[in-house]
Amino acid sequence: MEKEYEALLEKAYSELPEILKEHSRFVTPEIASRIQGKTTVVQNLGEVSKVINRSADMLAKYLIREFGTSGSHDSQHLVMKGQFRQLQVQEKFEEFLRQFVLCLECGRPDTKILREERISFLKCEACGSRHPLSVLKTSAPKEVKKPSAGEELTVEITRTGKKGDGMARVGEYTIFVSGAREGQKVKARITNVQGTMIFAEAVEVVK
Repeated sequence: MEKEYEALLEKAYSELPEILKEHSRFVTPEIASRIQGKTTVVQNLGEVSKVINRSADMLAKYLIREFGTSGSHDSQHLVMKGQFRQLQVQEKFEEFLRQFVLCLECGRPDTKILREERISFLKCEACGSRHPLSVLKTSAPKEVKKPSAGEELTVEITRTGKKGDGMARVGEYTIFVSGAREGQKVKARITNVQGTMIFAEAVEVVK
């Protein structure tokens, strides 16, 4: 019985795709970005795109959309309007990996995107699984409704203003939040709106 069991195991192993027999562990690439004036520059867009086998254009449009900003890119670099810390960019990149690269079944990055009858699928070449993808919008960021005093909104504080207020961006608006610190995500109540500048006070820290 033991020999039969071993023979079955050996047969099953031999029928596995070669890619599953590889034991190399996927290491998440690190985004190299820096804040330059009023912009954020991703310096290795082309390099990380090649590692994850996705186009630089797809990754750039995802980051621009997720940060709710505008930007430009070539095959190697991405420049986004706004100041975003390296950790923030890395987190968005890892969200991109989970949505559009890593297999939901086996966790490997050996996938490709297929399109059938207007539906996109993530097909894993390692385990063979297929999962539908959410649509990656490539249009310009949608216009943000003009805010007004009394409204509440949730924002991520990305820098500190000259007067010590936390600062964030939503679309074309710059938000100054009293009582908030850089790195926090807070719910804020708007107290005043002046053009594209919003003044608000922190209501609570969102965890």
